[in-house]
Amino acid sequence: MLKLSEIWSAACHSQDFTMTRVEFMTVRFRWLAALLMLGIPAWSLIDWLTLDAALHAFLLKARMTTFLALSPLIPFSFFIDYRLGRMRVALFYLMGVMLAFALACMVALGNPAELQVGYTAFPYLMISLFAVFPLTLMMGLLISLLIFVSLLGGRCLLLGQPLFGMETLNQLWLLGMFTLAAAWVQCGQLNMLLRLYRESTTDELTGMMNRRLLMKKISQLCEEEGCEGWTLMLIDLDRFKRVNDEFGHLAGDAVLHTVATTLAEQLEQAQVLGRYGGEEFVILLRHEGGREEARRLAERLRLSVEARQVKSPTTETLIEVTVSIGVAMGRKGDSAQSLIGRADESLYQAKIDGRNCVVVEPPPASVPMAG
Repeated sequence: MLKLSEIWSAACHSQDFTMTRVEFMTVRFRWLAALLMLGIPAWSLIDWLTLDAALHAFLLKARMTTFLALSPLIPFSFFIDYRLGRMRVALFYLMGVMLAFALACMVALGNPAELQVGYTAFPYLMISLFAVFPLTLMMGLLISLLIFVSLLGGRCLLLGQPLFGMETLNQLWLLGMFTLAAAWVQCGQLNMLLRLYRESTTDELTGMMNRRLLMKKISQLCEEEGCEGWTLMLIDLDRFKRVNDEFGHLAGDAVLHTVATTLAEQLEQAQVLGRYGGEEFVILLRHEGGREEARRLAERLRLSVEARQVKSPTTETLIEVTVSIGVAMGRKGDSAQSLIGRADESLYQAKIDGRNCVVVEPPPASVPMAG
C-alpha cells in the first residue's frame, strides 16, 4: 500500500524508481517542448487576423523569442540521462520561459477584460501542461505557486490592478481549481508508476527485489564503481525439493518467506538482498574486512537460518531448514555475470562438501615474476 510520503516527495523513492520516472518524464518533456515550439509561433496567425499591425508585430517578436528560448530544450532532453536534478532544471526553465512570454503578453495587451480567449486562458493552460508529468505533490504545488505569484504579481505591478480586487480573486479561484485538478492527475500518474514499478521489480512471495532488479543493480554497480569493491554471496536452500514433496508447496512458500526474513534481519540497509530465482538468494555488500569478514558474515547468516525452524501451515510440523552459501570477491574487470558465476562455483563446492556450509572462493593465483 502506498504511503502519503511517497506521493508528497521523491526523497523516499529508490534510486532505480527515480531513474524509471525520469525516463518516463523525459519522453513527455521532449514532446511537450516540441508542441510548444510549434504552437506558440503558429498562434501568430490568429494575432494577425484579430490585432492591429503594431501589436501583432510586438507579439510576433515575443513569440519568436520564446521559440528560440525553447529550442535548446529538445537537445538538452537527451542529456538528462535519468538525473532527477537535470529534469527539475529542465522543467523550471520551461516554466520560466513560458512565464516570461505570459508577462510580455500582459504588458502588450493591457486590460485583461479585452484580451482574446487564448490569452486569458494562458495561465490555466500552463498549469494544465504540467499535469502530463508524474510529479510529486510537493513539486506540482511548487510549480503552481510560482505561476500564481508571477502572474498575480504581474497584474498588480505591470497593470496596476489591486492585488485583492474582485477580478484578481476570481482568477485566483480558477487557478486554485486548475491546480487541484492538475495535482490530482499528477499524483494519479505517480501512483500508477509506483504500482507498476513494484509489480515488475518485487518478488511477490518474499517482498524483496526480484531477479530483474537484482541483476540491473549489480550490473550498474559493476559499471559505475567496479566490481572489485564488492562481495557477492549466492545462497541456496538445501534439499528444498524434498520440503515441497513432503510438506506441500504452501510449506515451501512459508520456508522461502521465513528464510528471506531471516536474511534481511541480519543485514544492514545498504547491503543488497534479492531473490535470484527458485530457492536461491543473492546478497551484495562491500568488501570492507576482506575474505575472513565475508566468511564470518556468511556463517552468521547460515547459523541464523539453521536456528529458525518453520512451522508447516498445513500440518503444524516444524521444518528444519539449512542453506549452503557460495562467496565470490569482486575483481577488476568483473561483470555481474562473471561475479555470479564464480559465486555459483563456490556454492557448487559447498554442495559437494555436504551442504549447510560456506565456501569462499580462493584468492586468484598470483602471476609468477619473470626471472
